[in-house]
Amino acid sequence: MFYIRYIYSMNKKLSIAVFFCFCYKIACCQSDTTISASYLQKAKAKEILKDFKGALDDYDSAVISNPNYEKVYLYRGFVKFKLSDIKGSIDDYSKFIVSNPKSSIAYDNRGYSKFVLGDNHGALDDYNASIALNPNVIKAHINRGAVENRLGQYKNALDDFNKALTLNQNNADIYFDIGITKGGLQDSNGAVEAFNNAIRLNPGFDLAFLYRGTNRGLLKDYKGAMDDFNQCLALNPKNSLAYLNRGGIKFDQGDKVGACSDFQMALSLGNEKAAEVIKENCQ
Repeated sequence: MFYIRYIYSMNKKLSIAVFFCFCYKIACCQSDTTISASYLQKAKAKEILKDFKGALDDYDSAVISNPNYEKVYLYRGFVKFKLSDIKGSIDDYSKFIVSNPKSSIAYDNRGYSKFVLGDNHGALDDYNASIALNPNVIKAHINRGAVENRLGQYKNALDDFNKALTLNQNNADIYFDIGITKGGLQDSNGAVEAFNNAIRLNPGFDLAFLYRGTNRGLLKDYKGAMDDFNQCLALNPKNSLAYLNRGGIKFDQGDKVGACSDFQMALSLGNEKAAEVIKENCQ
């Protein structure tokens, strides 16, 4: 009887010890999470101030305190991207996705990092996943349209930009993207119409004037093209492509002196194509 009571007593002590260790482990995890959360809040405050290096230090501390505090990886991935550590941002987004496979924003963010690195098909896969999870996010459709344009999938890109447009009809950037895509489809009339809308919503959109001018030139509306290149340069005097294109219009209209002056301006602004054009036409 004594032996049985002794065993029971030992088992009871063992159970108490196990229970104590279990509670201690939970307490430690909660403490680590609290510390990580504190670093996370500090980091987010620094992000608002655009102190990305300081934010990264705090996110790193949050990860060290608790490597399983998964939300840190999403935020740290964004900061790494801002600090041009694109591969590091992909690694962090991937870690977050392992624990959060239904996060539309994580796939979209990782897709953009891949797009910047030139991994077009990887980016497209991530944008597809993002949109499958949440079809009504404008940013994901715009981003997918951009990579589809880069891949020459202009019709797919147009579908994405039109979808984005149904979600926000007052976004000049979407009309601009549609104009670029229609230009890729050799629909210069459609491109001009899209750029018209972009300029209507944003009269200071210098690139919209540049590309509307380019498409007007293709339609032989040389006066309209000249007006657009002039307006682009009024808004951005350092746009070398506007000088190059305006020079091309002047050259075609017989103004060789004016054309070569524009070509020289384009070259001085770093446009390498201008050197070739000068060599062929201004010697």
